[in-house]
Amino acid sequence: MFNINSLLSNFHLHATIFHRSLLCKTWSTDTSGSGLASFHLVSQGQAFLYCGDIKALELTAGDLVVFPHDAPHIISSSNSEQAAATISRFVAYPMVDEPSDSTGLICGYFDFSEDKNHPLICQLPACMVIRKQEQSGALTGITQSLIEEAKLGSLANDVILSRLSEVFFLSLLRKLSNDEHSNIGLFKALQDPKMSKVLNAISQDLCQSWSVNTLAELGGYSRASFASYFKAYLDMTPIEYITRLRLSQAQKQLRAGDSVYKTALDVGYQSNITFAKAFKRYFGYGPGSSRRANTEA
Repeated sequence: MFNINSLLSNFHLHATIFHRSLLCKTWSTDTSGSGLASFHLVSQGQAFLYCGDIKALELTAGDLVVFPHDAPHIISSSNSEQAAATISRFVAYPMVDEPSDSTGLICGYFDFSEDKNHPLICQLPACMVIRKQEQSGALTGITQSLIEEAKLGSLANDVILSRLSEVFFLSLLRKLSNDEHSNIGLFKALQDPKMSKVLNAISQDLCQSWSVNTLAELGGYSRASFASYFKAYLDMTPIEYITRLRLSQAQKQLRAGDSVYKTALDVGYQSNITFAKAFKRYFGYGPGSSRRANTEA
């Protein structure tokens, strides 16, 4: 069976903590609009979440919410949606202080960069609520470490907070991939021994000249049943899936300074022209522009 660690080994993820404090009295926050994924960890007290069909969902200490696609949301002290939407100010204290009746909130962004359109990220729901009691093993320790580090106030290290956040997210994905009741198609595919074998082969040899027939044979499917199962799991064709992975990897290599020609060969394109056309169709600009932007930076 395909190990999720193989899929995540080259995954781009950078976390930034932009808020950590104790909130008092009435308060509301909506951090959407950045174009980045965001997350909120309640370190103490309680809050209420509003996002789409989620109305006044109570959050308590240790609960964490992730918005993978920058969904509009409100997290508030109020259990009234109308009141929560009108609150525009709040009183905040450093986390080293402990005023009574306060809520601790640690907020951050996840930047997936080249992997923003990775099939895994695309399939994540608009809002993910991870209750404290649902966390186990490494997740529990990482969450607690985040809270303890944030409580150091001015002594807290932003790099440590960022890295802990990144490890939490990757550990969460690994945990979800083993959930037999997961509604995420890619995770269901990873739990299917036949489809997992196909995904593993693609991941291990991205530059291979894969065809639907070859992949179907590898997994022990007929061509028609393979195409049908793949579409059901991933909501895209096998070739679309491979193209996304190849071009995301190409973007990483170009930004790392690799030449266009080397990158094209590494991700399975035998021609600069074919690669450039595919790259521009996917990103909206050519591979040369991506490489120049990195050089200038």
